[in-house]
Amino acid sequence: VTCLKLGGKSMKASTVESFSKKLACPSSNLLLSYQCQGLAPEVNFLVKHHLAACDFCYCEIPLLAFYTKPRKAERRPPELPINLRVLAESILGQEKSTKVAGKNSCAKAPGHSGLTVVDGEVD
Repeated sequence: VTCLKLGGKSMKASTVESFSKKLACPSSNLLLSYQCQGLAPEVNFLVKHHLAACDFCYCEIPLLAFYTKPRKAERRPPELPINLRVLAESILGQEKSTKVAGKNSCAKAPGHSGLTVVDGEVD
């Protein structure tokens, strides 16, 4: 994986596995704000230093130049595929029926001093 740095110098990640966003990486929204110069000076400083050490985020910056803010109508979450919806409903239906079946069978165990849920209420 290669990305061109300013001045035409190329960077190369050591392995494909290492070329990925890490937990310590700033979000794409933060990088977009950095690119648009919309960050506080302190945050800008931190992002700039992160970019010097992180090939992935450094290469993400030029890609963000192609980002266009979605219009209000485009902000709806995508529709859930029908097969995934059926699976989710079947799993959630099983959990619900298990809870209903065991709802009235909860009671304090002998010698148990913790909280117990009986009929949806905490004892």
